[in-house]
Amino acid sequence: STASCNCPFSNLSSPVVSDRPPPVIRQGPSNQTVAVDGTVVLSCVTSGNPTPTILWRKDSVLVSTHDSRVKQLDTGALQIRYAKLGDTGTYTCIASTPSGEASWKAYLEVQEFGSPVQPNRPTDPNLIPSAPSKPEVTDVTRTSITLSWKPNLNSGATPTSYIIEAFSHASGSSWQTLAEHVKTESFVLKGLKPSAVYLFLVRAANAYGLSDPSPISDAVKTQDIPPTSQGVDHRQIQRELADVVIHIHNPSILSSSSVRVQWTVSISFLQ
Repeated sequence: STASCNCPFSNLSSPVVSDRPPPVIRQGPSNQTVAVDGTVVLSCVTSGNPTPTILWRKDSVLVSTHDSRVKQLDTGALQIRYAKLGDTGTYTCIASTPSGEASWKAYLEVQEFGSPVQPNRPTDPNLIPSAPSKPEVTDVTRTSITLSWKPNLNSGATPTSYIIEAFSHASGSSWQTLAEHVKTESFVLKGLKPSAVYLFLVRAANAYGLSDPSPISDAVKTQDIPPTSQGVDHRQIQRELADVVIHIHNPSILSSSSVRVQWTVSISFLQ
């Protein structure tokens, strides 16, 4: 299961960017299969300042804890006891602070007695990669940046790919996954918004799951749009100027060193 992260600051000193980035889900729920009457725990480990508020949704509807079988634990995890067939669905953990939010989805399948239940993936943390280093940003243009990082090979398993997430108020209030299945340790992110401030993080992945997120990058602002090209349609301007007619009236001599020149401007509005 992967993070389903839902990609305008006025300047780099914005406190929202530098001091209070949106929360991050370090480890979210994984896809699970459980038999009827079994117990399932969907984890949601978060970090953020202030401490994020955690909500759970099932198929886009807020999970009700009025059901005595369903309980949100102090860790933020969602526990379901005596599972029913109707508990099958997509569960989303949403972590939010005033700065923004992050979300992570997983699918829970409840099967009837006698059905072969697929064993869940091993949860041994040694099989999951460790978090990469803090990503560095270079080669900033109006709509792209180059992001590079290093894997942590001192602990955890070897990563087979990377996932890149980004946050910018210019693109919404939550983290967005901009690239998946990245095989290199440097990547060019394209399609960014000009004159916008971004934060980035990277996760390592392998067959057993995703690493914790890397430290969040320094805030970076993409280049501005050149003033001469901001929404200017030069052909339209030429067409409009072609409809302008200037009529110069006969000048009036005021003195030996001055004259008065008058003119009128008429514009044709014919299409």
